[in-house]
Amino acid sequence: MKIESKWTIADELLKEAFDKLEIDEKYYPVFCKRAIRCLNEIAANYEPEQDDIDSCLELSSEYMNIYVGQIEAGLSELWASTYAEYKISCDVDESAHETYNLVRDVQGQDKADEELSVFARYLSDDPRFIENYLEFFERYMSVKETNEYLSLYDSLIEKGKSAIYAKEYALHRFEEIDPDFCDLYASKYEECVNKGLDEEKAYIIATAYEDLFEEYWPEDDNVLGIEGNKAYITGFEYAIVNDMDSPHYFAREYEKEAIARLFPEAKDPPLKVKGKYNDLVKRLYPIK
Repeated sequence: MKIESKWTIADELLKEAFDKLEIDEKYYPVFCKRAIRCLNEIAANYEPEQDDIDSCLELSSEYMNIYVGQIEAGLSELWASTYAEYKISCDVDESAHETYNLVRDVQGQDKADEELSVFARYLSDDPRFIENYLEFFERYMSVKETNEYLSLYDSLIEKGKSAIYAKEYALHRFEEIDPDFCDLYASKYEECVNKGLDEEKAYIIATAYEDLFEEYWPEDDNVLGIEGNKAYITGFEYAIVNDMDSPHYFAREYEKEAIARLFPEAKDPPLKVKGKYNDLVKRLYPIK
């Protein structure tokens, strides 16, 4: 938006404020432009007072400390100026996302990704942090969460867990506060990947597995409930692996077949009515 420059700031005030920053003289024109623009923005409809000028000099000094840090880290003028504007009032994470989105809209995805890579190196010189920050950026994981993830991941590896398990558990921990359910999810995910399933199918199955136990967590002495859950997820996994249209429907029929066979003496056996997949379930049970 074009700002009409009705007001200016005395050179001696600009120079005095700039000298306090102790940054390269080459940035003086940027500081002056930013301070005068700020004054004309806030005093668009009235004559500015000294308090307005002081406020603009203070804000512009804060802006310059951020801006210069970005420029000297190797970031572009567009990234540096945008990030500095946001960072005055927002945290690092929101500022980075807003800046990334603007650069992407103006200069394209490749340029935005290139800038983000430089920004990650500005945040930390730890290669592991940089790699994970870039990977998790689209998930809106914060700088703090990225560091927490790395700490939890390392602790799980030290306990003998696999890299697959440690990654999925540590990521899931941000969504699920109960460690038991994180373990359910990560264990099932790891099992699926080790069977050769792709990540998408592993995620679907592991999520269903966790949801099943979260909703129907069986009591320790509830053998029927435990076996029912095991059978359901076995059937669900088969349906997902084989791209069946109704995985939950198939899983329920598989569960009913399992209960009927494992507990034939049970009153009112669940499998009384022939279902859509009844014949297939009978041929498959138990799935090898």
